[in-house]
Amino acid sequence: MRVVDRFQRGGGWVRLQFEPLAAAMRLRTLNFYLLLEPMQIRLSLAVFLAVAAAGCANESGARLGLTSAKSPVLAILADDLFTGEAVGYMDRTGTIDIASVVDPNLKCVGQFRYTGSKTGVATVRCNDGGVAELSFNGLSLLSGYGYGTTSRGPASFTFGLTPEQALKYLTLPKGKQLIKREKGPSLESV
Repeated sequence: MRVVDRFQRGGGWVRLQFEPLAAAMRLRTLNFYLLLEPMQIRLSLAVFLAVAAAGCANESGARLGLTSAKSPVLAILADDLFTGEAVGYMDRTGTIDIASVVDPNLKCVGQFRYTGSKTGVATVRCNDGGVAELSFNGLSLLSGYGYGTTSRGPASFTFGLTPEQALKYLTLPKGKQLIKREKGPSLESV
């Protein structure tokens, strides 16, 4: 955020420009004009910054902040369910950090980048030597799905979706179903 027009003594117009928020909303600039007294200006800025810092969220827990977005990830790599988080940045890149539900010591990390307005690619490397090459499609600013391959078999994943919403996009192993438990989702036999 930057103040574009200076404060005038005794109150006056103030124009605030929010470049990071504008970029996240795919706008060139986002301007707010205020006609306030100096004390009102300070109070209004404090309230606005507190609300903006809180960000917005969807029902999966995905959150949009001022400079990044965090979304929960559900992934099926070969026959294993992974959960974790993806963090996206304003330059349209980000990181992925997931772990196996069956064996929490099996972890995978990677990077992603958007190649189109709602499409992108990701590479994830696991600590057992497995590698996944993935393509994804964004459904919204905070959610999407993708498919690809790993060195162990097919892969599918979602980000920013609840387990119920993710079922539409995940390719589950034969004879398995995704169950939402108190401690998190799991794959169980049908």
